[in-house]
Amino acid sequence: MLWLSGGQVLDVESGRFRRAALGIEGERIAALAEKPSPGSEDRTLDVAGCYLLPGFIDCHVHLAMPTDEADPSAVARWPDSLIAIYAMKAAERTLLGGTTTIRDCGGWNYVEMAVRKAIQRGWSIGPRMFLAGRLLSITTGGVDYYPGMYEVANGPDEVRAAARRQLARGADFIKVMATGAMLSPENEDARAIQYTPEELKAAAEIAHDNYKHMAAHAHACQGIVNAVEAGADSIEHGTYADERALRLMAERKVTLVPTFCPATSMLQDPKVSQSMPPHLRERLLASREIRQAMVRQAHRLGVPIAMGTDAGTPGNHHGDNVDEAIAMVEEGGLSPADGLRAATINGARLLRQEDNLGSLAVGKFADVLALRENPLNDIRALKRPALVMKGGVAYLNAVS
Repeated sequence: MLWLSGGQVLDVESGRFRRAALGIEGERIAALAEKPSPGSEDRTLDVAGCYLLPGFIDCHVHLAMPTDEADPSAVARWPDSLIAIYAMKAAERTLLGGTTTIRDCGGWNYVEMAVRKAIQRGWSIGPRMFLAGRLLSITTGGVDYYPGMYEVANGPDEVRAAARRQLARGADFIKVMATGAMLSPENEDARAIQYTPEELKAAAEIAHDNYKHMAAHAHACQGIVNAVEAGADSIEHGTYADERALRLMAERKVTLVPTFCPATSMLQDPKVSQSMPPHLRERLLASREIRQAMVRQAHRLGVPIAMGTDAGTPGNHHGDNVDEAIAMVEEGGLSPADGLRAATINGARLLRQEDNLGSLAVGKFADVLALRENPLNDIRALKRPALVMKGGVAYLNAVS
C-alpha cells in the first residue's frame, strides 16, 4: 500500500480540511486514517504541509479543438489525423493541470474515441474520458464551423437515429443543441430556439432508455425550459436563464454547467483576443455580465452547479481547466468551498460516478490533487499543483 502522509484532506461535503493520511492500494483508496500505521512493505509519500483534494472533473470540454486558433472555423480544414494528434497532447496537458476526469461535449469524427482507447491502453496519458461523440443539431450554419463535431438530424425520428449512432460508436451520453451558439457564424443567434420540444424529447428518450444522460447546449431562456421539460440532465451555458427557468432546474435537479472560460480565458490571451472575428468577441463580451448574474441567481435558488470550461474555444487552453473553478468564485459568487464542490462531487453526480469519483473516500479511485496552499483561503492556489495523481499513479510530483 502507498500512504500519502502528513497532509490535510478535503471533505468536499463539509468544505473543510482535516489532517489524515490516504492509503492507496492499486487504483483505489483503501484507507483514510488520522494515525496511519504502515506495514513493513508499505511505501510512504510525505505530503506534509499539503492540502489534498479529489482530482478535478471538467464537465464540458472539446478536446479535439485547438485553442490557439482565434477563429474556430479555421479548424474545419484540418485533417482528422492532425486533430487526433492535437487531442492526444491536449489530454496530456489536461491531466497534468490537475483535471483527472473530463466530459467531452462534442468530439471530432470520433478521433477522441481513439484517444481514450490509447490512454486506457497506456500508450499515452490523459484524464478519464466520458464522451458524447458528435453533438446533435438541426441544419444550421454552425456545421460549417464544426463539420467534424456536428451530426445533423431534423425531426424526432432523425434525432432518435442520430442518438443511436453516437451510442453505437461508444458515447457515454447524448449532447443536443437546444438553441443557437455564441461561437458560430454571424447569421446564427444564441438567443434563438433550435431543437423543438419533440426533438429534445426524442433524444432524451434514447439517452435514458440506454441508462445515459442528456446534455443540452442552451443559451436562450425558452430553449432552456424546453430542454428541462424534455428531460435534459444538464444545461450547458444557460446564459439567458431567468428565475422561472432556474427554479424549474432546481426543482428537477438539473445541473447547470455555466462555462465562464470562453470569455474569461479569451481576455487573458491578448493574441487570440485581438485576432478573433469581431462578431464572436462582441458576443462573448456582451453576455459576460449576464452570465455572472445568472450564475449568482442559480446558486441562490439551489440549482446544482458543475464545473465546465468549454476548453477548446479560442484562448481557452487545455490544461488551464482550473481557471473555471476560479471564475466560478471570482465572477459567479460561489464560495471557495462551493467552487470546489462544483469541480468535484457535483461533476461526479452528473456523470453518475459518485461511487467512483468526486471525493477522497475509501473505495473511490485514487485521483488526488495536492496543493501547498489552502484553496479555501486563496482559490488561485489551484493554479499551482504540487502533485497530480490518477488511479494511484503520480503524473506530476513536486513533493518528493
